[in-house]
Amino acid sequence: MNIRAIDVALPATIVDNNSIARWTGRDENFIKTKVGVVRRSFLGKNESLADLAKQACENLFQHNPALCRDKIGLLIVVTQNPDYKLPHSSALLQHLLSLGVRTACFDINLGCSGYVYALSVAKALMSAEDITEGILVTCDPYSKVMGKTDYETISVFGDAATATWLSAERGAKIGLLDCGTDGSGAHHLMVKAGGSAYPLYHIWQEQQNVYHADDFHIKMNGRAIFNFMMKRIPQSVAFCLQKNNLSLADIDYFFFHQASKYLLENLRQKLNLEEHKAPIAIEDVGNTVSSSIPVLLHRFMQKNLLAKKTVLISGFGVGLSWATNILRFDGA
Repeated sequence: MNIRAIDVALPATIVDNNSIARWTGRDENFIKTKVGVVRRSFLGKNESLADLAKQACENLFQHNPALCRDKIGLLIVVTQNPDYKLPHSSALLQHLLSLGVRTACFDINLGCSGYVYALSVAKALMSAEDITEGILVTCDPYSKVMGKTDYETISVFGDAATATWLSAERGAKIGLLDCGTDGSGAHHLMVKAGGSAYPLYHIWQEQQNVYHADDFHIKMNGRAIFNFMMKRIPQSVAFCLQKNNLSLADIDYFFFHQASKYLLENLRQKLNLEEHKAPIAIEDVGNTVSSSIPVLLHRFMQKNLLAKKTVLISGFGVGLSWATNILRFDGA
């Protein structure tokens, strides 16, 4: 199974560091130099995941006339922030895109490692069930769960949606996955309230549960995430290369989850990688969670920089989880 094309959609509302500095009391130049972000896009008050995900898919259809709606056999949406507790976002998107009712649709509840995981899930399912065309969507609108004054999150994250065309035809071949999870660190990146552990309502209670507003906001321990990343990702890179019978020298580009400039620079140094081989491209979008790797892939594909290239992709974050794989691009 191969990646034929990728497209992207960003919200129209752009928030610069001046606004973030006013909201959080931090210096805007510090945000630029440490986090590496100058501006990011957030969904508007009345905009939803479905709106942004639909736009990414429509962009994909528009730019790829050979992609036919009636031939799509699989639609996966990677998100931790669906529009509703149920139904699944992929069902809503299937209707909005006018895809056939025999399209297999489901969501994957993963964050920054989600795209890499989902590629392997889609590859396995499509191969096993003889599905020749599929779309993998990523959209994690963290703007809907961030506290406006929480510097740890609001200076880092931005909203984006991506749509990846997966096909049995030519394209970037998906390699063998290395992945893992350390749930002991789950509390380091969490939205506490809203699930079954901390529900708004319960059948045994007559009144609504009362929570602090922060319980509905994402909380991140940046130092713990950094330590986790520095330990696990170099290991995962080594394991993935071994599974795919490759060495570091065989990789043309390393596309890591675009967490922050600080994290990526340290990871690059840890692996002794040249700057151009492990690009950092978050200045104008921020950390877009599950969308960060496909956003980066899209930018390089648009410039035709990946023809006949071998690319290692690696995502890491909420869970705490990680996933690393290899993409081999053809000469087109």
